[in-house]
Amino acid sequence: MWFSYAQIVASIIVWWLYGIGPLMEVVDEDEVKLFHRAKVMLLPAMLLESCYLISSRNYSEHLKLHGSEMSYLVVLEYCVKMACYSTMSHFNGGLVHVNLRAFGPVRGCYTVRYIEWSIAVPTLLTINNYPLAGKLSFPVFAHRLFPSLFVTWAYIVASWLAEVTPNPEAGWFLLILSFLAYVAAVWDQIEIVREADQALSGMRFK
Repeated sequence: MWFSYAQIVASIIVWWLYGIGPLMEVVDEDEVKLFHRAKVMLLPAMLLESCYLISSRNYSEHLKLHGSEMSYLVVLEYCVKMACYSTMSHFNGGLVHVNLRAFGPVRGCYTVRYIEWSIAVPTLLTINNYPLAGKLSFPVFAHRLFPSLFVTWAYIVASWLAEVTPNPEAGWFLLILSFLAYVAAVWDQIEIVREADQALSGMRFK
């Protein structure tokens, strides 16, 4: 958890001292077209998942297991992506800053994409980990998973600020901090799998 607090404190200090860089004057039209294509590709998947969610109400409790809960999260994931890609495709990329850490030609940093990632990635982690919860209630499972979700959200926010802050030293510091936090999140995922495997092994030998 201390990685999360370090990132938040560092991000607030960098924002306070250096602010954020300029917006893009001209946004790459080809990239905006890609956002529109992504939105179109997501729509059928979201509709299919919504149909499953509606039909799953008639399933027995044995067949549901964690399926219904995960389906709600999958629909949420699609809704967030649809909203963000619609914003970027209809409003010329949304809020696009100059990526000050990029090499070569001037590149954009799509703020709306980072907003999407800050919601969608923790949601995806929850979806991936929920089958490991076994018989744990959702509140107990969420309490165990919260450190991974929090550090993931924090490093996404910090990495966005790292790319748009005018101060290069502060930007690279935030990027390094974000990478270390990513490693911490991956390690916690390994621990969650190990804990679930141990719990399953204990059930086998009872």
